[in-house]
Amino acid sequence: MGALETLKRLKGVHFLSPRDEKVIRILREEYKIPEEVIEEGLEECLKGVNPLKRKKYPAYRCIKKVLELYKLKKRKERKELNWLKRFKEKLSLVEDIINVSEVPKPSSEEEAERILREVEGRIFKRLWESLEKEEKKRIVYKLRDVREEDEELFKELVKDELRKRFGIPYLSLYIE
Repeated sequence: MGALETLKRLKGVHFLSPRDEKVIRILREEYKIPEEVIEEGLEECLKGVNPLKRKKYPAYRCIKKVLELYKLKKRKERKELNWLKRFKEKLSLVEDIINVSEVPKPSSEEEAERILREVEGRIFKRLWESLEKEEKKRIVYKLRDVREEDEELFKELVKDELRKRFGIPYLSLYIE
């Protein structure tokens, strides 16, 4: 069974909204998450939702759970991951945007992941500040529905929008 069918089954519907289908497509194509991980993440996310409210529950609210599960599975798969080498590779991808020599050297895999997230945050902050006012308004308008429901998800979607526009790679030891 595919992720779309799983979502239909969990929500108890015959058809999904275009937004729900787009969420699944993004998880598959942009994040390159395997189908079975998406299915498992959707099940975990929706099992905490009242069955009577699942029908209207938007799939985008499950993205965070699916990504957490994916990272966890990647971590287990890559017990032999040379995290320091991967950390340096990821930083080299953005050395034209930031001064890599100012980035602290990590002492553990968890710290490396945290540092990469901080660097990514600084990059997105600079990119957001560099956008013209009209461009910012366009992005905010495009994501207005999400902003009203979930501020944290809104921020993640803004990052995704900036990532697409400026070609910023994912700075994580676990995401290709």
